[in-house]
Order: sequence, then structure tokens, then C-alpha cells
Amino acid sequence: MPEHENEHHSLPASEQAGDLRDWIAQEVDRQLTLAWQKLVTPHAHAMPAENVREVIKEVTVEVVRPDPLRAALTPLLSAVATLRDDRPLQEAWLRGPLSDDEAEQIQQVLAIASHWDRIERLWDVLAVRAKEGGLTPDVFALLTFAISLHNRLWVDRFALLENVEAGCAYNFEMHNGTGTGERIARQLLPGLINNAGKRCRKPLVLLQP
Repeated sequence: MPEHENEHHSLPASEQAGDLRDWIAQEVDRQLTLAWQKLVTPHAHAMPAENVREVIKEVTVEVVRPDPLRAALTPLLSAVATLRDDRPLQEAWLRGPLSDDEAEQIQQVLAIASHWDRIERLWDVLAVRAKEGGLTPDVFALLTFAISLHNRLWVDRFALLENVEAGCAYNFEMHNGTGTGERIARQLLPGLINNAGKRCRKPLVLLQP
């Protein structure tokens, strides 16, 4: 392999990301320049309006076309962003702060979120917040992301989130109730069923008389 290729692969992830951003910016400029040249190039007859619209449409599609890799990584990047903005959750779930480097943050989340004992730990942390009314959709999404990631390691046996509907009769053997009453007012947090079919955490529910 040529020496300059080795140097490219040895660049830190942050520098490679910077190179990618520069390339995208250059490509956008190039496409816009081509579009402008098509529009201002002299013609024997004026370009029909439908042709102008077609040129603009063609370039617009090329410029705004999403990066499929970035789209595929959206759940992971969202999980990292949620953790990055929630220092108490870092301390409670990760047992320490995230790295300052984005590439290391991604590795850190992947290494932790896929382990079942850490998923159980995350459920315990979220249960405390749910009882206090502080469980946001972004934070809850961490649990669904961790389950999805874990299941990629067990392609033949999947772990699940167990949900219960409001209005059902409360059963202490199947539900983890808070408040008083005999019926379920609403679910605060789904339960956990591991890849062996065992209920490891019962659904957390709010009770009503």
C-alpha cells in the first residue's frame, strides 16, 4: 500500500469526519455551479420554463440526497447525543462520564448497551425517573436501542419489552405497581424479558382504586 494511503487511514476519526464535511461542502458547491452554468448558458431560444424546473429539480435532489450510512447510524448517534446531554444518567448507568472524543463515545455506548446486565441496570435507573415523572422520550429510547443492539448478538432468541394496557387488573406477580389500587391506570415503564424468555423486570405501572 502506498505510504500516503497509510497516512490517510491513520488519521483520527475527528479529522476523517472533518475531511468528509469538507468533501460534502465542495460537492454542494460543484452541483450548484453546474446548475447555474446550465441556466445562464446562451441558447438560440429561451429555455422553456419546464426545462428550468427540471434542471433545478435534478440538482436539488443531488444536493439533498441523504447519506445512507448516516441514516443507518441515526439510532446510535441519537443514543450518544442523549447520554452526552445527561450527566446524571452517565454516572448512574455508565458508572462514569463519557469520553470527550465522539469516536470513543460511540465505542463506549456500543460496548455497554449490548450487555444484558447493563440493560437491567438501565431499566432500574429509568424506573426511578419514571416514578418521579422525569422519564423523557429521548431517555426511554435508550432502552429500546439497547434491546435492539443486544438482539443483534442473539439472532435466534430475542429479548423483549413487555407492555401492559391501562385498565387491566393489577397482579403483583406480573406487574410492579406504584400507588394504591386494584387496577392499572397506566404503564410507566415496560418490563424486560430476556432472550431465554424469563421476565427479569416486571412492567412498572401506576395503580388506581
